[in-house]
Amino acid sequence: MSLGNLAVPVSLGRSRWPGFQMAAIAQRYGIATACVAGALVSSLFLQHLFPYPFPFLFFAAVMASAWFGGAWPGLFAVLVSTLAVDFYFVPPFHSLAVNATDTAYFAAFVLSALAASWVSSSKKKSEVALMDVRDHLEARVAERTAELEKKITELQENELQRQKLESEKSALSGQLETRKLVERAKGILQRAMKISEEEAYRTMQRQSQQMRKSMKEIAESVILNDELKRGSQ
Repeated sequence: MSLGNLAVPVSLGRSRWPGFQMAAIAQRYGIATACVAGALVSSLFLQHLFPYPFPFLFFAAVMASAWFGGAWPGLFAVLVSTLAVDFYFVPPFHSLAVNATDTAYFAAFVLSALAASWVSSSKKKSEVALMDVRDHLEARVAERTAELEKKITELQENELQRQKLESEKSALSGQLETRKLVERAKGILQRAMKISEEEAYRTMQRQSQQMRKSMKEIAESVILNDELKRGSQ
């Protein structure tokens, strides 16, 4: 595959990235618009039951917009909610003008909407930050766990290797001790029976086979008998 062929998908991915960003932005503002529209429809439906039904519904819309979309969609929801409230619920109706008597109430609504947007957006950022920290900690814990498991495996392998070396060392020590005893016993038999080293070894070997004992036991028996004879003399 040539480098030219590899460059085509990369360039296509880069060209599509702004499109994905625009789609994500449009989705966040679409959510804000839908929330405010839902609050407006509900408020119009409840208008004949309450003189001012809009505050809580629009506050909820603003908070939901800031929660799901972020700070700017939340401010956009505040702006749209302000226009909707002014147009439909603040005298004179179906006008963007505000009576002097309702100015304080309307200003309180705007300030409350801004506060609701800020609180919701801040809480969302805090939650995202906490989730990032949690994910980072989980990744670190998983990494440390893998490292500890690797260390434990290495320690177990080292322990098995040490036990194997200890076993081999013990076996070699036993073989060396047996060889020393056999050599000493051969010397005793050579002197006592006036035979060669090879004949002494064969004699011990025959006794080992006949008595079904190891060469070490035969050698120890020869050495013990020689020591007893010397003691009796």
